[in-house]
Amino acid sequence: MKKFFGNVYIFISVLLISLVAIPWNNFNVWGLQLSFLTTLRNNEFKIKLGIFVFIFFFSLIFLLISNKEFKNNQKVSRLSAYAATAPIIAYCLAFLIHLSYMVYTDTDFAQGIGISNIYSIYLLAGVGLILLSLILSHIFIRSFRKVRKGGRIFYFILFTVFAGAFGALAYAFKTYRADDYFGMSAKYMAFILPVVLVIYIIHIIVVLKHNEKSKFEAYDEQEELDEIIMTENLQISSKSNKIEPNENLYQPVNVDPEFSKQNKQRNKPNSIEYYIEKPKMFKPLNPTFDKLVQHVKEFPDVITKMDEEKVTFYVSRLPFLVLMNYGDYYRMAFRYELEEGIRLIIKYPTISKNKSTREELWFKANNYGDLPKEIIYKVVKNAYDLVSR
Repeated sequence: MKKFFGNVYIFISVLLISLVAIPWNNFNVWGLQLSFLTTLRNNEFKIKLGIFVFIFFFSLIFLLISNKEFKNNQKVSRLSAYAATAPIIAYCLAFLIHLSYMVYTDTDFAQGIGISNIYSIYLLAGVGLILLSLILSHIFIRSFRKVRKGGRIFYFILFTVFAGAFGALAYAFKTYRADDYFGMSAKYMAFILPVVLVIYIIHIIVVLKHNEKSKFEAYDEQEELDEIIMTENLQISSKSNKIEPNENLYQPVNVDPEFSKQNKQRNKPNSIEYYIEKPKMFKPLNPTFDKLVQHVKEFPDVITKMDEEKVTFYVSRLPFLVLMNYGDYYRMAFRYELEEGIRLIIKYPTISKNKSTREELWFKANNYGDLPKEIIYKVVKNAYDLVSR
């Protein structure tokens, strides 16, 4: 549903923004002499302001969707990024084109191009801004997908300010500077609409081909992974015999000593750290150990290995999570980004750095029932995403 509405919104925005770029000063040059067109001409900038409000509202919705996607998946989908930014950037360009054309019609090129002919300088600046915006817009949208919430909000505010500024400049020039706005010929500006539609269709074709190529690449990677088979008795074999069954295919995890088998010794703790970590009262576990294990097993391409009572989870033969059950609580070791891991340590006392894995960034946690369910699910999902990508 989100994909459908996103594509519909972008298509409608393309049509509306094309109309913003075209001056509505004189419909007679296109052979249109309907009475209601006079009303459109007299209210041109009010209608274009309404188009801006429409674009701002729906782009804001997709900005919120983008922030939610990044929070859950550490990335923003291409469609959400385009829907949140492209219409507002295009609105800036549309009014910049509108303004540049008005400057062009009022420029007396007989005076030459230079500081003595100030309108020629305005025109060159407008053309330069249009070209620069076209070049940078793709970079902005790609960056929008990767930056954090604050960065996306900053981009959105910046694009919105530019859109309002160019609209205001166009209105000010038309009102206070243009010699004869309603007598200006904008006959060939109507070609903007079909040109923009053709560019939009070409863009859709390129995106579809890129997505198809990505699917084939993902399929090839999946086929390569599927050549490795692990039987019920944990013996590893290969369909293509490209690997030796006894070869160590799965990287071991050097977790800290407390992940050793201690179930029978919990009543006889022998370290100060254990007393510090263990709270006075245990709370009901949510999720339980078994439920969490089942949840992680449902991730695509996950392999599970048992070592006594320690469960290690792999994706693409790389470990991302270790779990160990102690009955009324369980321990976790997980891959995580440094900044996010530090935030977890600050907020939750039972989370700390795993010291034994110096080459890679691992953290560990004890869940006595005090860690929120949402945090646990987010931790395991982010650990999986970090390794799988």
